[in-house]
Amino acid sequence: MDKMKRHGRNLARAAAVAALALGTGACSSGGGAAIRAAVVLSEPDQVQDALPSPASLPAGWGLSSGSKPPQAIGQAEASSTCRKKLSVDCEGLELGGSVRYELAADTDNDIRFTLLTFDTVENAGPVFEALAASLEKADDDVRPITLKVAADQARGFEQPADSADSGGGTVASSTAMRVGTVVALIELDEDERDHKTLQQFATLQAERIKQVQQGTDPDA
Repeated sequence: MDKMKRHGRNLARAAAVAALALGTGACSSGGGAAIRAAVVLSEPDQVQDALPSPASLPAGWGLSSGSKPPQAIGQAEASSTCRKKLSVDCEGLELGGSVRYELAADTDNDIRFTLLTFDTVENAGPVFEALAASLEKADDDVRPITLKVAADQARGFEQPADSADSGGGTVASSTAMRVGTVVALIELDEDERDHKTLQQFATLQAERIKQVQQGTDPDA
């Protein structure tokens, strides 16, 4: 499979971070961003809640075959993977998390979510930038895509998926985002060119992070 997809799956297996990003502009939500900046997701159940749950998915989506429900990853493992994959200090990293889903009608369409939580915005920012830069440089065919995400920072990319694996009709798209002290990576293999599915899931992920940061249950 293409470098982006392989890289993201390796991260999901390592249960921490990968490398991916591209050009949606950064979005800010004004005063709300300042409130979120002070909120740290330092407990495993917070990370699990922030990841999209099976109940929150659009119709037709569910856990990938053999995959587990949203998982929190301990600080030591998440930090080690972050430093190895992104070549940055990953200072202040609290926890990681991951989950993978697929479309029942077409399992070539699957999506992987990775979260990294930090103690401060100042520590989360450089990791987002490193993630975005590594995604941008993942392959010569990578190109930016535009997404509207209610995050403090966000960038999106796409590239054609390997034809041997996808039948030639699939693109691998991704977005990296930062919502306060949380860095998120979303990677999607899809058969559409308008990126509506990636947009939908990016919106869902950003909203769930905010809800947990505000102390509410996203699935309530």
